Amino acid sequence: MAGSDQIANVTERVAGEDAVDRNLSAGIALADALRATLGPKGSDKMLVGGGEVLLTNKGSSIVDRMEIEAPAAALVAEIARAQRGELGDGSTSAVVLAGALLDEARSLLDDGFHPTTVVNGYSRAASRARSHLDGLVTETATDATTLRAVVETTITGRWDDERTEFLADLVTRGHEATRGRHDSLTIQGVAGADTEASELLDGLVIDTGRSSTSLSDVPALVPKRVADATVVVVDDELTIRTPDAASRYSIDSADDLERVQAFESEEYERYVRALDTHSIDVLFCQKSVDDRLRTRLAREGVLVFERTRQDEVHKLERATGATAVMHPDDLSPNAVGRASIVERRQFGETEFVVVRNAAAETSVLLRGGTDHVVEETEDIVADGLAVLETLEDGSGLVPGGGAVEVALARDLRTYARGIPDREAFAVEAFADAVETIPATLARNAGESPIDTLLELRRRHDEGETTVGVDATTGGIGDVAEQGVLEPARLEDRIIANATQAATCLLRVDEVIETDEPIGGGGDHDHGHDHDHGGGVRSSTGGYPWAIGH
Repeated sequence: MAGSDQIANVTERVAGEDAVDRNLSAGIALADALRATLGPKGSDKMLVGGGEVLLTNKGSSIVDRMEIEAPAAALVAEIARAQRGELGDGSTSAVVLAGALLDEARSLLDDGFHPTTVVNGYSRAASRARSHLDGLVTETATDATTLRAVVETTITGRWDDERTEFLADLVTRGHEATRGRHDSLTIQGVAGADTEASELLDGLVIDTGRSSTSLSDVPALVPKRVADATVVVVDDELTIRTPDAASRYSIDSADDLERVQAFESEEYERYVRALDTHSIDVLFCQKSVDDRLRTRLAREGVLVFERTRQDEVHKLERATGATAVMHPDDLSPNAVGRASIVERRQFGETEFVVVRNAAAETSVLLRGGTDHVVEETEDIVADGLAVLETLEDGSGLVPGGGAVEVALARDLRTYARGIPDREAFAVEAFADAVETIPATLARNAGESPIDTLLELRRRHDEGETTVGVDATTGGIGDVAEQGVLEPARLEDRIIANATQAATCLLRVDEVIETDEPIGGGGDHDHGHDHDHGGGVRSSTGGYPWAIGH
């Protein structure tokens, strides 16, 4: 169980240590909290504020909800966010590797090594490992079978086997349908059905609740489905235009009221005629639509949606070929879009509008028993799509299951023997840290990490470079043959991000704490004051600030 208080109190737990040890301990504690989420059977429960319970084994989801007070731990937590934001996967591995690097560094510092030596050795090792990745590439993803295997590797441990296969296929088909134009894929989710009820739809799906889009108040008058529909998109509110200086009417007699009513009726009729001229069947409005006009259009059989989000306006333009106008008077034949089908569909308690047009837009409609399941599934699909996007540059695939880490560690130890100075020890420590990944995979699969690691080393020494932890049995097997593959770029960024965070903390040799507010202290406008010795005491707002080497 990784509770928010486990990390929130990191500073208190290491308060008695010096500045360097305090930073290392904070980063290591965060990595330890996420270690249980890494692996084929990793799972976690995290308690968040107000008694809410979140069940997840996704490292970045846990980090996002932690109340992290220690600045060093916060820096390591940024790895998870950066890793997921860039590639959609590997956040837990990056944090675990950073924690292992800090743990190894603490041992080196205790043995008398200078932090600069460790930093330089780590940087050298990371450069070597990243360059060696190209030699471990097993294949380049091109066919759908390989792509599905990559997504399954990303999902493994977050769902059961049956749903993992189903979602991997769904993600792969969505990726193939929108290859080269990923912004045309929309993901929507709704609770109330099993995950296998999810589907890939040819068209744009808009949640009329979540998007703030609303139907006419007289839904009985408008159709559920319009085939070969003409579509108009209005990028403003749709109401009676009045001069800017006349925001209200002044009515002094019954004749004035009649004239106002006649004017409004004529304006409504003019709007209806403008739309009827172009045979408009469906109208999407970015802002509100006047109630009387919505009712009038509904009686004419026009399907009206209002308060459509701006991003959906752009998607509607792409899906239908329409050009958004500010007012019906601005309509022209070139501004009118078309859709093969526009239909209202009910999923659970939510009503959607589906705009179908071949090859223009694609949507993934995700189902789940509860809102939490839907949210987790949306994360899984989004991560899978992001991972597949990284393969479009042809960077190739490497074996997962810890196989690539064992191969890298083996190469680093050979490389370290050729380094004539003390940095060789840091390179070997880096190799030990990298092997934390397969050791953790084995532990979370119920196997002995030491025995598993020794066996992996032996098999790799015999040339079996694709042998890793079997996600199904928890034993050892040829993971590449089983289809456990991941992008080489993903492993590259894990190493780079973890190394940057670890070396950044190792460069800190002193922490200054002050309770002064930012900009406070002193009588100068510069926000700092000078001590009698000529130094500068900067305001830090109560946060510890680091002084590097």
